[in-house]
Amino acid sequence: MAEDKTILDNKTVEPQKIDRLGAHEDWTFKDDNGYEWKYSFQFPGLKKAYEMIDNATMANGQVAKSIIFDEYLQNVVVSERLTSIDDLIDRPGVDELFNAIDSFLGGLL
Repeated sequence: MAEDKTILDNKTVEPQKIDRLGAHEDWTFKDDNGYEWKYSFQFPGLKKAYEMIDNATMANGQVAKSIIFDEYLQNVVVSERLTSIDDLIDRPGVDELFNAIDSFLGGLL
């Protein structure tokens, strides 16, 4: 069976391919003392990404930030073993870290 290709203006358009599993990002937060807190993010896969959202969704349809953040730390941050937001109790930049992870995943879904 021949591949289905769209032809626009006499040019063949190929489907876009996304390498999500190869997606990673290094992110750094610099605190007020100038210390750099370094984190590495790795995409956990489509199924796991959606499972994280499902696990954090409450009955009212809202996402529980504490639960999704724990999921992010356990499944996306690969630079060190972080399992809970309690592991961040003595670190600055917690909100910035959450937003960075959320943006990283949002760009891949």
